[in-house]
Amino acid sequence: MKKILVLLLLSLPYILSAQGLNAIYSFYTFSSQAGNYVELCTSIDLNSVVYNQGTAEVELTTLICNAENTEEIVYVDKRNIKSTSTQSNNQMMMDIQRAKLNNGNYVLYLSFKDKNSTQLALETRDVIRMNYPEKELSLSDIQIINPPVKSDKQAANVKNGYVIEPYMFDVISKDNNILNYYVEIYNADKYFGKDSLYALTAVIENFSTNRKVEGIMRAERMKAKEQAVIIGNIDLSDLEEGSYYLTIEVRDANNILHAYKKETFFKESDKKSSLDQLGLPADAFVFQLTDEQLNENIEILHPVATEEIKKFIENDLSTASKEVKLYFLYSYWQTKNPNNPQKEWQDYRNRLDFVNRKYSTNIKKGYETDMGRIYLVYGPPSNIIDEKFKGSSGFRKRTQADYEATPELERDDPEGVTYLPYQMWRYDHTPFGESNRTFVFYAPQNDMAEYFLLHSNVRGEKQDMYWESVLSRYTLPEGVEGDAGVQFRKGHL
Repeated sequence: MKKILVLLLLSLPYILSAQGLNAIYSFYTFSSQAGNYVELCTSIDLNSVVYNQGTAEVELTTLICNAENTEEIVYVDKRNIKSTSTQSNNQMMMDIQRAKLNNGNYVLYLSFKDKNSTQLALETRDVIRMNYPEKELSLSDIQIINPPVKSDKQAANVKNGYVIEPYMFDVISKDNNILNYYVEIYNADKYFGKDSLYALTAVIENFSTNRKVEGIMRAERMKAKEQAVIIGNIDLSDLEEGSYYLTIEVRDANNILHAYKKETFFKESDKKSSLDQLGLPADAFVFQLTDEQLNENIEILHPVATEEIKKFIENDLSTASKEVKLYFLYSYWQTKNPNNPQKEWQDYRNRLDFVNRKYSTNIKKGYETDMGRIYLVYGPPSNIIDEKFKGSSGFRKRTQADYEATPELERDDPEGVTYLPYQMWRYDHTPFGESNRTFVFYAPQNDMAEYFLLHSNVRGEKQDMYWESVLSRYTLPEGVEGDAGVQFRKGHL
């Protein structure tokens, strides 16, 4: 499913940036006679890459793992995306790839590396949920697309005789009042009976209230087939500015709803909604906050926020209207817990208060530290190894099993190894489906006022293959495993 950000001022489904490189990604799930598949769309800003002799080149690595066992890799792909276009505003290079997946949950990892730059790769992860039961009525994810163009070519962006390119932005500009979409319907023949008539409707719903917008709807009668492809559009001219759902519904002859899918977008318009029209409940917790508290409650989302939300907090929060801030904060927690966003907000506040008490320094609040961020994102660790003053006159003798498990490590026993203060946080399970993962924090100034993240085997987090050498003040040669390395692998010493 396309990742949607519930913010008024957001413009991209998922925008990633690492110093220079900017990239966007979204994904959609489909079914076919050949099996289920996810369509992954990525777009790279050509203004953010380095050109070498007129050519830009980005290495895109895609990894999809079983969410129940992330060691089980079900799809891997590495490709170089090149462009010889000259840099200009709003110029993007797009890539589309498809991966077959069975029903189930998966973890998606993406890595973008500018081949002409020394900057580190840009990495992210996400969750893919695939659920298309056999012989049951279902809909694919909805793609909001650019205007379709007929084509008889065979290409990754051509489906059912049309060039189908995803619209990679969540914001529909005020100059664009036509929303184009693509969706597929499966097994209507088995559900309703072959060639039976049913109704397909496209409606617009208010994002916060889920109420349908009167007067904006598209409906058509359909004959029940094994698979139906819908390439449609809907007029948004009368829509007020705000966040909405595009909802596709399957109804029978009696107007009973049998299946639906939703996709979110934000519509820019000169028709503005007042605070009373935002659709927030009258008793919403956000109305209890002062202006100062409202800003603070948005700022403290930074440790757990997506890159685009961080961008909003850093660049746009200071100039955003109170209406935008109220809507933003409530909508953020509503997506986490639609039935009780206040509880989700309060639970986070409780975790944040603990983090601020535990990890604050003289110059940083607890949530601004590495330890605070990891605690907020991953929760409390299953086990903590706390080594404040660890030294060793030698090296723990490795067993034959150790050697066989890590043959690349040297066998020499270093002498006189001393370590900076460090902690290892061990997680039996992470919220992202990984098992037996560890974070290494250390105090580089040896004063233990603040511990910084040094290394982790969690995908998407900081990794340094020579972390133990750094931790030992370089008394341990690179590639040699000491006591800390054994602790990291085993979770104990």
